[in-house]
Amino acid sequence: MTVPVVLSLAGSDCSAGAGLQADLKTGFALGCYPLTVVTCVVSEVPGHVAGIVPLDPDFVASQLRECLRCFPVAAIKTGMLYSPQILQAIVPLLPTDVPLVVDPVMVATAGDSLMLEETLQTYEQLLFPRASLITPNVDELMRLASLPSPPDSPQQLSDAASALAHRLRCPILAKGGHLPGSVCTDILALPDSSCSAISHPRTPGIPTHGTGCTLSSAVASFLALGFPLPDAVSRALDFTASAIARSFSWPDHHSFALNHSLQSR
Repeated sequence: MTVPVVLSLAGSDCSAGAGLQADLKTGFALGCYPLTVVTCVVSEVPGHVAGIVPLDPDFVASQLRECLRCFPVAAIKTGMLYSPQILQAIVPLLPTDVPLVVDPVMVATAGDSLMLEETLQTYEQLLFPRASLITPNVDELMRLASLPSPPDSPQQLSDAASALAHRLRCPILAKGGHLPGSVCTDILALPDSSCSAISHPRTPGIPTHGTGCTLSSAVASFLALGFPLPDAVSRALDFTASAIARSFSWPDHHSFALNHSLQSR
């Protein structure tokens, strides 16, 4: 039996709600075989990041090199890369003929920084020119587009995403989960200035730790399965909305919920 192989370069989340653990669950749920390249080890639970240990860039590159050597990788997703040194080590190894989804992980849902400040310039210089899709949330879009304040409406989100897609010459999936309202609207902006809005009812009261990882991994998985980019994005958004709606929780001292991608299949 042959299944598409999707490769994730990201951090390890010990709570298994985000990072590589979310990528693994998503890839398997969608019928792919997910590979992982560990960039950092993160001590975290939803709402709190206790510590980050980045791995040696040469060792990160070694993982990537071996995965590409031994598996027919059909799509790649990057998540938490953390430092310019890690980016500089991996980008030359990325194949140019494989779709690349870049989730520009900058800040955790809890507000903790997940990359060094100088990494953003390296993203723009090295990684974004290779990307097939970039998936910023509202705060990340504000930084990437140098906005004075974050977008607070779907129209502002669309305007910012369109301008960024035009500047970077790369499709942008601007995630609207941080916008107010009972409906979550995400924007797919293409370099030719065309935009499409995709909306889903918001599920109230669910912490969304890891949903950005799930979404970008789902897009990469659908690309690996052979869907064109607009269809891959639409299906990935449906998948993620379902995962949020069907998440589960453990009512304990910290009472939180984690989205569980396998339940939404």
